[in-house]
Amino acid sequence: MPGCSVPLKVNYQENESVIDDATTALIGSDATSTIRIVRPGISRRHAVISHDGTGWRIEDAGSRNGTYLDGQRIHVLAIERPITLYLGHPSDGESVSLTPVTAVGSASKSAPTDSSEPEAFDLPPVPPAAAVAAGSSVARTEVQARQPKPASPKPQTAISAAGATSASDVEVAQLTAAIRDQISAIKGLTWSVWAMIAATAALIVLTLFVGILSN
Repeated sequence: MPGCSVPLKVNYQENESVIDDATTALIGSDATSTIRIVRPGISRRHAVISHDGTGWRIEDAGSRNGTYLDGQRIHVLAIERPITLYLGHPSDGESVSLTPVTAVGSASKSAPTDSSEPEAFDLPPVPPAAAVAAGSSVARTEVQARQPKPASPKPQTAISAAGATSASDVEVAQLTAAIRDQISAIKGLTWSVWAMIAATAALIVLTLFVGILSN
């Protein structure tokens, strides 16, 4: 539009230049070119980019090997959208991309701006202390229910001696069998329970030993 600044982006080999609508840009191998391309097939004055007051256009400046768009040689072309031209050959020439800034920025300009505040998240209510305590009791009950129950002690095997076994030997053998059965029954319990059982066993042994000595 007349009176409006409509820049044009020119990209060649990842080098980007921006020209305004008051500038006439020359593409070619000449040292005075706005976009200088020194390659075989590129004329000194290859193409000219200009703004005619209503829009951008590119005009082939009488180059020897031509300017091409989609394989077709062009002489004058209106730049109404992003395009890529090939200079010097329809497909293997030097590629130059031309992009009107309005075509690039239209999407961002038309995108609505959401200024609304983010929605609030509903947090779950905090349970009262009584409910927390009840839940803890239930959890402890479930843990206790999952612990293996001690197996029923196996019947003690009577030790029969051929007549010469003393009463102390029988008591020691029975105590050993009882401890072995208790150890088998309490597998999987916690270390605190193990310590309690060990202390109980030691107390039983000590009691029996004192009883034997007293006899």
